[in-house]
Amino acid sequence: MSENNLKKCVPIEIPDNNPFQNDVLNRKDNIETLTTFITSFEQSIVLCIDGGWGQGKTTFIKMWEKYLNQQSIPTIYFNAWESDYTDDALIALIGEIDLAAEKLAIQDKNEAEKSINKIYKFVVNFLKATAPTLANLGIKAVSGGLTNTDELTKALSSLSESLVKEQINQYEQSRRTLGNFKEALSELARSYANGNKDTPLVIFIDELDRCRPNFAIQVLEKAKHLFNVDNIIFVLAADKSQLAHSIRAVYGQGLDVNGYLRRFIDFDYLLPSPVGSVYIKYLVTKMGFDKNLNNDETHIYDHQKKLNSIIRLYNLTLREQESFCNILNVVIKTKYHTMQENSVLVFLLIILKIKEPELYKSLNRFDTANIIRLILKNFNAKYTAELDNVNYHIEYLECILLSICSGIKLNSDAPIFKAYIEEYDFNESKKNRLLEDLKSIGKTQYDFNALLIPKNIIEFSKI
Repeated sequence: MSENNLKKCVPIEIPDNNPFQNDVLNRKDNIETLTTFITSFEQSIVLCIDGGWGQGKTTFIKMWEKYLNQQSIPTIYFNAWESDYTDDALIALIGEIDLAAEKLAIQDKNEAEKSINKIYKFVVNFLKATAPTLANLGIKAVSGGLTNTDELTKALSSLSESLVKEQINQYEQSRRTLGNFKEALSELARSYANGNKDTPLVIFIDELDRCRPNFAIQVLEKAKHLFNVDNIIFVLAADKSQLAHSIRAVYGQGLDVNGYLRRFIDFDYLLPSPVGSVYIKYLVTKMGFDKNLNNDETHIYDHQKKLNSIIRLYNLTLREQESFCNILNVVIKTKYHTMQENSVLVFLLIILKIKEPELYKSLNRFDTANIIRLILKNFNAKYTAELDNVNYHIEYLECILLSICSGIKLNSDAPIFKAYIEEYDFNESKKNRLLEDLKSIGKTQYDFNALLIPKNIIEFSKI
């Protein structure tokens, strides 16, 4: 493929023989610690890897899965979101367990197959147990054909004894089936671990927070109640705050979600947020942007610092950083020279398109001053003390926006510049940095085209 061809970000490659080869976020220590943790339990546990949308949960658990396989620990990966078109989470889970038998290195596949066949039989019994009872169907038939209250009462009384007996029999059958199911599941786990009773079977459940609310709840219930078998470990990858919305959608807004989730999840592990701009640097290099921007190393560094500053200001998730690079790739490959002239504005516009789409859409030739003020307001709402006293090219961008808004060459005496400092009551350090960057802009005159031209280039792209 030519270097000029367009391409987009692809998932990080995780080789079987070296899971941490592309571990740019340094997840190895986290995974090794968690492995020690889960292998210390003899009982079944449910662990939740909690992280927001786009924070790399799927990559994390797939990397962990490859690492466990290296340690001869059997694993099963179940993408719940891809399976929530089914009506029953139990069927989907059993299906994944069956498919795993084809991929795992099992010494005695015959024993594993026997255990799976037993499990199938017990699942059928479970489904029968949850089906409408004959007595219930009888009640519907009687009530559908009788209108006289006395006759209906007599008919229901005659069915009551058979209903109670049937319900008791069904309950006893369910209890026996549950015990047999767990025993068969335990046998299967040992088969997957080649008979080693100290080696757990780890079942990863991904994308649970994206499922239909009812299906997500089903998965939680099945994992905790039916699969509560020694040496089976469940690892859920989910945004717990999003999962909470799904649960409230079913049980009501007044539900104590944390209390509810404690019934199913034994331990939480908050996935550490990526440090600084490590990932965006990796993407820039991987996609060849470091070569495209400029051959002069100092200029590259300047571009990178501008980019890092805005990424940090808007706190882009890993997935949003990938979206950013996909759009930037279009800009570089179509209008590279225009992008070079106003790189910091290009970076800002792409991020606004991703993070603030309504504000981005409002960019037009009308009411220019108000649009710039809205961008600066949005800008300052995200500015934190953590960014203060460190020049991350944020002030440089502010000065350019103020210059566009003023319509004249900007200097420290300009009313718009003084009003801006007064409006946000900046400290002395911030004021001095603004003044320094105002000098670096010099006599350059910016107008609204400095925003519109990059915006037109960006419109070739999709997020």
